[in-house]
Amino acid sequence: MDATDVRTRVVGEFLALAFGISWTGALVLFLAGIGFDTVVGTALLVVTFMWGPAVAAIVVARRRGESIRARCGIARGRPRWIVLAWLLPVGLLGATIGVGAAIPGVSLTTDYATYFLEAGLSEADAAATVEQLEALPVPAAAVFVGQALVAGATINALAAAGEELGWRGLLLSELSELGFWPVSLLTGVVWGVWHAPVIIQGYNFPEFPVVGVAVMTVATVAMAPVYTYVTVRAETALAPTILHGTYNAVGGLAVLYLAGAPNLVIAPVGVAGIGAAVLAVGACLVHDRLADERITDGGPLSPW
Repeated sequence: MDATDVRTRVVGEFLALAFGISWTGALVLFLAGIGFDTVVGTALLVVTFMWGPAVAAIVVARRRGESIRARCGIARGRPRWIVLAWLLPVGLLGATIGVGAAIPGVSLTTDYATYFLEAGLSEADAAATVEQLEALPVPAAAVFVGQALVAGATINALAAAGEELGWRGLLLSELSELGFWPVSLLTGVVWGVWHAPVIIQGYNFPEFPVVGVAVMTVATVAMAPVYTYVTVRAETALAPTILHGTYNAVGGLAVLYLAGAPNLVIAPVGVAGIGAAVLAVGACLVHDRLADERITDGGPLSPW
């Protein structure tokens, strides 16, 4: 491991540009009074905020005459790991629900009507939707997870690419000489702090905007080793892109099946999600010990 091999100027330029683009976008949305609880607000959030890291990575690579595909990890990769990245969020959802249910005061629930009401449906529409779910030949949970998997690999992945081409693309590529754990820690901290402007505006934790920034950062630090591991094993940034997009879709179901505590506790980026991430990191370590080539032993990484 040799930190002198890291191009600190490149990393600095990328981070300055990524934060500059995203935070400016968040400020514009705030000044315009655009919330994130509408389709238009969500679309603008993706374009002006989430795609900041990808745009920054592309600009930095082009300025140096380097291959965007090589610097951002745009490669075919290993298909089985891409599929695993797509399905992994289902396991994370189960772990999040399990950890959440073990927290004092939190209980399991299948109160779909309340969930739909909180999502903005009228009482009549919520009741009708629940009735339709109960009439299906498969459990409602299977329907929700199935829909989330489809969304995760399509529209959600498109949004997540804005982050992953930067964090697990250029940044991972530039920091790879540091080894697995330093790379994961640094990207995790950057990833979490980068969310600060939208968290403060009420995204994810509307009741705890300030504390939410700290909790989000702990969550991203806890989850970063999983993303690093999947990326390096898959040899492409496509894997974390699909993982990220699907986790955003599937993980949100935790608040559907857990009750008795705010999102700060039961959300996929809350306390329950952090616990699930720790379990996932443990699973990665077990796999790494059994693999022919270890990537968590401190040596430089070869992402692609």
